[in-house]
Amino acid sequence: MRLCFFGTSSAIPSARNGYTSFLIELANKTVLVDTGDNAIRSMLEMGRDPMMLDAIILTHEHADHLGAFPAFIAALECMNRTKKLLVIMQPELEKRVLTLLALFDYYPEQLHFELEFAAEWHTDGLKIDLLPGNHSKFTMMPRFVADNRTLLYTADTRYKAGQYAALGAACHTLIHEATYSHPKLPQDTRHSSALEAGMAASEIGARNLFLCHFQDDAYKNPTEPAIEAAQSFGGEIIVPGLMQWYTIKED
Repeated sequence: MRLCFFGTSSAIPSARNGYTSFLIELANKTVLVDTGDNAIRSMLEMGRDPMMLDAIILTHEHADHLGAFPAFIAALECMNRTKKLLVIMQPELEKRVLTLLALFDYYPEQLHFELEFAAEWHTDGLKIDLLPGNHSKFTMMPRFVADNRTLLYTADTRYKAGQYAALGAACHTLIHEATYSHPKLPQDTRHSSALEAGMAASEIGARNLFLCHFQDDAYKNPTEPAIEAAQSFGGEIIVPGLMQWYTIKED
């Protein structure tokens, strides 16, 4: 199981960091999570053929997660993709996705490749399902199970003590947003702090914690999120660099 982050910013990108999106390779499958800024370009930069992408997960309808989807599909169509693409998302999001595509005159039945919509995927040693999140828009948290490892991505979510354990979300690796430092966390936010990310990782017994979805001015320096998360989590904490691979190894 390997991860590569294309961006780790919140809805306000920085000069050198775009919207949160990542590629995951597991069980001989390649899956993109959210479209970020320009996932096609990022895949090409990392030496991955967009024609071979197996699935894309859309976590929710906010623009920094879903907005680039029409351009993503348009690029695949222009590149003459023929392989079916599975789109994993909540069923309620399908209407919005189809509306976005229609704005640019792209319709699934007219594409040269098949778009299949599903809320889960179980195939060849890989299981992907979606757990409900806690955000201003209805958000789903993808959970990946493969190679005796479970990875959970919270997407955009407001931390609530016990919410992940109540969903049966125990996992080996957690990817959790850390939009704000805890002292700067707004009371009415639907996001989380790095401290809360560490609390979530501890609650579900994770061994590894990746932090992402950073507000550019929320932290004084790049090391601060990991230092804050370490106050509530004793496992490995990674503030991922962009365009590099991280291997999730079995203990």
